[in-house]
Amino acid sequence: MNGRHQQQGRQQQENRPTNELINRLRAPITQLTDRDIFHPEGYARKVVEELELQGVQLRRFYAELKNIQEMMKNKEDVKYRFYKLYALVNYQANRGVIKQKFADLLTKMLDNIERQDFSKQAVDRAVDLLMAMVAYSKKGG
Repeated sequence: MNGRHQQQGRQQQENRPTNELINRLRAPITQLTDRDIFHPEGYARKVVEELELQGVQLRRFYAELKNIQEMMKNKEDVKYRFYKLYALVNYQANRGVIKQKFADLLTKMLDNIERQDFSKQAVDRAVDLLMAMVAYSKKGG
């Protein structure tokens, strides 16, 4: 009985929106649909609610990815700025500014962009996802 209860607990945890999105990011982020991202029943709103994310926790990462997106339009090399995001994610998680689960999600997103060789489409999709999360988040911090 105890083993079954533990298994149910693991299944519930695996089915949480953040874990589900992390699993989806094993495939290219470009495979996320507009509905997956922007719809009120999509990942952005569900993850924000599950992790109780505040706008202040999201805006820094959104702004950094948006800057990278703009740099790519100007054909600038973005790898230095991109790799600094890994350190920023870790720093914010270690300080308790963001939850570890959100740090895991951001890291998985960055890994996904890197696996796609920093494609414009991958960066655009990551920006879309973070923008939607900011839109569904509460203000303040």
